[in-house]
Amino acid sequence: MVRAATLLLAVALTGCSFGGRTTDDRPTAGDSTPAATAASRSDALAVYLDPLRDLLEGDAVVQADRFRGIAAAADTAPTTTNRLRLALALATPAHPATDAAAAQQLLRELLATGDALLPEEHILALIHLKDVEQRLILDAEAQRLQTAAAAAAAQRNGRSAQQLQAALEENRRLRLELDEARAKLDAITNIERSIRERENDSDPR
Repeated sequence: MVRAATLLLAVALTGCSFGGRTTDDRPTAGDSTPAATAASRSDALAVYLDPLRDLLEGDAVVQADRFRGIAAAADTAPTTTNRLRLALALATPAHPATDAAAAQQLLRELLATGDALLPEEHILALIHLKDVEQRLILDAEAQRLQTAAAAAAAQRNGRSAQQLQAALEENRRLRLELDEARAKLDAITNIERSIRERENDSDPR
């Protein structure tokens, strides 16, 4: 995200200009000198980059306060600026209110408005849209892999349970066979003992 903002700033400061038009509450570039134009672009970007810095680097209280303010402004006055600020806030990771899917939808809506966005805003929105799209793809792939791993583990556990059950059944069968063999051996031993006793009783000596 910081890298995207840096890229945006470099592109914006080297290429785009306001051209003197106004969108919502954004500043105009009445002075067409290069210095004034650069200052206007810098001011316009600061409207978006300063909140992102708080969301990225602030503690939990700062993050929560900043996001509540951004969301309230977008709800009370849904200008292009306020809606873009909200979309960028939703797209920013590392704070509890981040929501890549909601950011994707709002950024797409803003980009679809054509020239409602200033050039710098268009670049900023486009960069964050690409970022959230990649994150959503990665999240979906991670979820797929997690599901596949869980299914494989369940399958392994199922096979292990079946193998254990089979081993227990085999053990029970062997014990039964051993008990039967012992019983037969005991019976044979008893028969032999009985025969010897009868032979001893019939011996005339």
